[in-house]
Amino acid sequence: MKKIVLVSKSEGQRGNEGKKKVYEITIEANKVTLSWGMAEKPNRQTKTEWFGTAIQADWFATDKKWEKVNKGYEVAYTA
Repeated sequence: MKKIVLVSKSEGQRGNEGKKKVYEITIEANKVTLSWGMAEKPNRQTKTEWFGTAIQADWFATDKKWEKVNKGYEVAYTA
């Protein structure tokens, strides 16, 4: 299992300015689970994608990581 955690400061309205957003990418063989939400809140949205091979899953996860980095997220850690 591999996990990539990215963080960003919120630029939203209604008092969310400056709060941290978290985006997690978890890769398990040919399955990728995405989880995102506010760092201060325990409930986060999730989405799971299945792929034909582990390599395809890894490519998808890498694409998602760079998509988020290009939107201003920073990699907090990779495990």
